[in-house]
Amino acid sequence: MDENTVLPLINSTFEPGHALEKAESFRDKSFRDIALAELYYFSGEAQKCSDLVEIYLMSPKLELQLSACMLYVYSNLTLGNARASRRGLDTIRECIKKEFANPTSKEHQAYCVFAGYMGAVLLHLPTDGLPDMKNYIADLPHGLRVFASYVMSHDFYLQGEYGKAMGTCNTTLIFCDGTYPISMIYLYCMVAMCEISLKHQKEAQEALLTAWHMAAKDELLEPFIELHGLLQGLLESTVRKENPGLYKQLSEAVIAFSRGWMAVHNPGSDRSVTDALTTMEFSIAMLACRNWSNQEIADHLGISLNTVKHYLTDIFDKLHVRRRDELREFVLK
Repeated sequence: MDENTVLPLINSTFEPGHALEKAESFRDKSFRDIALAELYYFSGEAQKCSDLVEIYLMSPKLELQLSACMLYVYSNLTLGNARASRRGLDTIRECIKKEFANPTSKEHQAYCVFAGYMGAVLLHLPTDGLPDMKNYIADLPHGLRVFASYVMSHDFYLQGEYGKAMGTCNTTLIFCDGTYPISMIYLYCMVAMCEISLKHQKEAQEALLTAWHMAAKDELLEPFIELHGLLQGLLESTVRKENPGLYKQLSEAVIAFSRGWMAVHNPGSDRSVTDALTTMEFSIAMLACRNWSNQEIADHLGISLNTVKHYLTDIFDKLHVRRRDELREFVLK
């Protein structure tokens, strides 16, 4: 397997618990830096990630430049630096434009499309103008194909095609030629998101805990921070009960990431996701606007019916709404 690829750590197989060892094993210093920056990002050290990749934002080597841009975008969401995130997105768009105007290779085109979708889909922004990723996924190295499947399934999820999203994830997991922990964590989280959207609580919790236990060995918390809202109370119904201290740590990180995410997402979308709610309130609002009854929410989160009612009163007051269906305008799809 070629080490010198876009996002080399994501592209690599390794046993959970050995992420640092893998990141430090890359022979080329530049790609080793990128791999370490990936590890910093996924383990919640956004500042270290941003600092390390900044020197590669204008690298003449496309693999390094695109990797740096993607990591710069997402690390700066957590740091609350929307301008820096937009700079990364703009550079990705410039790379796409340049590569398709004067193609250098199919692989480079695939890298550009992959980065474009990473920048758009995961920020819930339109993919208008981007080439169809399905036409380029075969030209990615296998490890990136696994993560690209997650990105595609996320796109299906946003369109409400939960069966298609789960099918993509499960097929990818079955045919993996090795263990790609970072990609697999996201794939299992996506399965959990789809299952809970279908009110399959047991299956959703099983998928989430599979992701959680895989992530715990390297302390890769960022996927759960990114996806907290879409997990619709699963972190509250599992992690919060088992480890209140860690849940509090996650909640603080969720708030920081979400504010940065909204600062980039809201101006480019017709939906303005609110930052006025706590993590628990946001989870309850997500469930309430998706036709979960108060009792179903209480059972799912392991809290009393009266507690749910009190939360909903506070949520309605903060958002100045009167009906559950109005909450859709303030939360994620």
